[in-house]
Amino acid sequence: MIPRKLVLRNFMCYRENVPPLEFDGIRIACLSGENGAGKSALLDAITWALWGEARLKSDDELIALGAQEMEVEFVFALDGQDYRVIRKRSKGKRGQSWLDFQVRHNGAWKALSAATLRETQQAIIATLRMDYDIFANSAYLRQGHADEFTRKEPGRRKQVLADILGLGVYETLESAAKERARKIDGQIKVLEGQIGELQRQVERRALHAQLVAEAEARVDELANATAAAEAVLAAATERLQALESRKPLRDELRTRLHTLNAERDDLCREITTLRAAIDEAHQVLARRDEIAAGVAALHAAQAELERLDSLRTTYDALCEQRRSHEEALRDAERRLRADLRIAEGELKGLRERAGRRSALEAEIAELTAQLERFAPAADELATARARRTELSERRRVINELQLQRKDLDTQIKLKHDSLVATREELKRRLKDATERLKDEARWREDLERANEERAQLEAELAHLETLRELERESVERVGALRAACETVRAQGEEINKKLTLLGKDTHTCPLCGSELGHAGIAHIEATYEQERRTLRAQYRACRREADALEARLQEVRAEMATLERRAAGLPQMAARIARLEQNLRAAEELRQRQADDQRALDDVLLQLLKGDYERGVRGELARVEAELAALGNPAMLEREMSRLEARIVALENQIGEQVRIHARLEALQHELAAIDAEAPALQAAEERAAELAATLELGDYAHEDRSALERLSSEIAALGYTTEGHRAAREQARALARWADEEQRRQRAEERLAHDGRALARAEELLRRRAADLEATEAQLAAIEEELRALASAARERDAASATLQKCRRELSVAERDLGEKQALLQRAEDAAAELVACEAQRTALLERKGLFDELTQAFGKKGVQALLIETAIPEIEREANALLARMTDNQMHLTFETQRDTKKGDVSETLEIKIADGLGTRDYDAFSGGEAFRLNFAIRIALAKLLARRAGARLETLVIDEGFGTQDAYGRERLIEALTSVQSEFKQILVVTHIQELKDMFPVQIEITKTPKGSVWAIG
Repeated sequence: MIPRKLVLRNFMCYRENVPPLEFDGIRIACLSGENGAGKSALLDAITWALWGEARLKSDDELIALGAQEMEVEFVFALDGQDYRVIRKRSKGKRGQSWLDFQVRHNGAWKALSAATLRETQQAIIATLRMDYDIFANSAYLRQGHADEFTRKEPGRRKQVLADILGLGVYETLESAAKERARKIDGQIKVLEGQIGELQRQVERRALHAQLVAEAEARVDELANATAAAEAVLAAATERLQALESRKPLRDELRTRLHTLNAERDDLCREITTLRAAIDEAHQVLARRDEIAAGVAALHAAQAELERLDSLRTTYDALCEQRRSHEEALRDAERRLRADLRIAEGELKGLRERAGRRSALEAEIAELTAQLERFAPAADELATARARRTELSERRRVINELQLQRKDLDTQIKLKHDSLVATREELKRRLKDATERLKDEARWREDLERANEERAQLEAELAHLETLRELERESVERVGALRAACETVRAQGEEINKKLTLLGKDTHTCPLCGSELGHAGIAHIEATYEQERRTLRAQYRACRREADALEARLQEVRAEMATLERRAAGLPQMAARIARLEQNLRAAEELRQRQADDQRALDDVLLQLLKGDYERGVRGELARVEAELAALGNPAMLEREMSRLEARIVALENQIGEQVRIHARLEALQHELAAIDAEAPALQAAEERAAELAATLELGDYAHEDRSALERLSSEIAALGYTTEGHRAAREQARALARWADEEQRRQRAEERLAHDGRALARAEELLRRRAADLEATEAQLAAIEEELRALASAARERDAASATLQKCRRELSVAERDLGEKQALLQRAEDAAAELVACEAQRTALLERKGLFDELTQAFGKKGVQALLIETAIPEIEREANALLARMTDNQMHLTFETQRDTKKGDVSETLEIKIADGLGTRDYDAFSGGEAFRLNFAIRIALAKLLARRAGARLETLVIDEGFGTQDAYGRERLIEALTSVQSEFKQILVVTHIQELKDMFPVQIEITKTPKGSVWAIG
């Protein structure tokens, strides 16, 4: 992960409009500035953007004082790909957070954010392949936390190293192996129950074979009876089918009879209809002469209508021409009247303008006298404007100085308000720290008690594992004993069956048939009885032992349940201990911050008391005040400006009036000249108006249109066409139109009379034929129905044979089903024998597999592969750390890691102790000075960072150091810089925070942080 750009808004001491901080091109740089300027805040912004973590625990405390929301945008490169994280926070009753994760794709940002903020955070962690704890314990030496790794407990220290090495996957594998072993153990228990049941099924195989043979004989007997019943049923069915085959013919004859009756009825109706049509035709033909007269009148009316229709077109054309000429005549009259109105209007205007001549001459004389009075105003206006310009410049300078004075006063006030706000904030933080530190003693007591309880729970957890092993062995033993009991019981049942075969009157062996006699029978019975007593004793012994083991197993399980319930609280106890440890670390950090805050508060109070702040601003303010005093009283200047402005306005009004009079005078002179020029036009207008009035009065216009109208009126009268005559002819033709329909009816009657006569003869002949067919069909149907009366007796015979067959088949089905059940029992017994072998093999395989997962559980545990990997990494860390220590201390210090230690019980436990040696010998970490301790911490942390940078998966390419140089003397600082230079090739970017001037000069790039009244800003040099 390589930083590329950081953008802040209202984050801690940074306000609005802070320019982006670009990291491109920076390989190694220092962040410098005064204490409190905001150096560490930049690093907090990066960790808060990526993981939501910073020095302050509450996100709302990170928002700049007075602001309601903040935002951090961080762009970084990883594996050649650019990513961007934008995180926001706003205050309120329920503060809201917002997180966006993006990747650069084809020059644009593509969203990688998930549905929720938590899921988006996990996506960022998955991309970086590290969380905040790994970063803070390796490549990020935070202010006050350089000993983050060194101060941890050995067990916790080893866990941090495991996280850096990514050993969490082995813990997952350990849990998975343990779970698989538990599941296989359950499978083995189930399988042992199945094996016992299969053994009982295999023992009943011979009995099932005998029952199958008996059932097969019964099935053969019933099969023969069923075959005989099937033959009887076939004969009865054949006779019944012969009779049934005659039923279609009967049905066909019935259908034919119904059809013939319907055809006969249709013919009767057709004959009646034809006779009625013939009578109607005779009636129409009787009116032949009347219809002929009506048709002749219709033709005469239609001829007259056609003549008038042909004249209508000519008449309409002549009327249209007449209307056109009438409209043209009206248009000519309208044009003449419009010209007359225009001429009269122009004449009126000319006469009115000629009447204004005397008034214009009087007004021109008056305006000329007014211009002579305004002549001196122009010179006085120029003098007043020059004075106004001089006074305006002085007022501008005064205003600028007053604005400067106001800005300087505002800066002093802002600084004062900032100091007051800082004072109140420091007081609040000191009070809050005092309040929060009240619980420190109680936390220490709670931590001591919690560690004791955890130790007790861990001991009980070890005892629980012992009980689980005992439970497994007991369950296996109980299963074996119960199986032995079942075996003994089966042997006893077999002996009881043999004794049953030896009746009182039996003298022969029921198995081989040989003669035994009374003595032989008694000997066999005594032998069987002795075996039965032995088996009963074995059964009771196995049962007693199994019952005792089950009772003990119940006690063990009850104790296990109690221990498991107590062990379930171990994660909560660990979480509580971690929480208390975190509280104590936070208390230590808080005490450190409390001391820093108290020093800062004393400094702020001293500045407020002496007013010793913003000295440069105060000097500038004195200079501005002196310049203002030299420029005079602003009030007097304003009064003079007001008086001068009033006089300028008055003079400008006079000048404006003079311009207006000039313009008016020119307009009047132009109008007088125009009146003189219009005298000829007045006479011409009077003549034009008189001429137009005479033309209208005499009607002396549109002579061609008047002639055309007279000619068209004569042609229309000669045509002899009127619309009323045309309408009457159309009504007469419409009234006579019915005779055309009568003529068509007459023609149709003549055509159908001969046709209907022939159709009537054909219909009467068909009716006679249908009557003969009906008689023949009725006779044939009667004969077939007499033959089908024997159908009922044949059906009864067939039903009786069918019932007999069904009975035989049911008995056969029952016998076959009984045979199938007995065969299934036999097959099940045979399958059980095969399955028994498979189950026993499976049990053996499961036992071997469970042993394998038990071994994997130990291998993946903390004492297995994890310990081996840590053991492999330790020499690399020692080598890197000691190389740096040797460079920084001239080979005076050396450290080693111990991963195991002997316990009081004589065992070996896993740990991670740090042993430090120098010229005085091997000593504890606390025995070294601050500078020496920082060099130790620095060497270890750089070694961890390099390990993380080379670790498969995580890509850590940035090293951040935020403290520690103040604890070093000049020689030590020089050695630290050399150490940084030596590891520079391991990291793409190194950022170091310092405020020491001589140390800043050793870095090629410096990011200078400056605190201003408007917030902190940075500059790259």
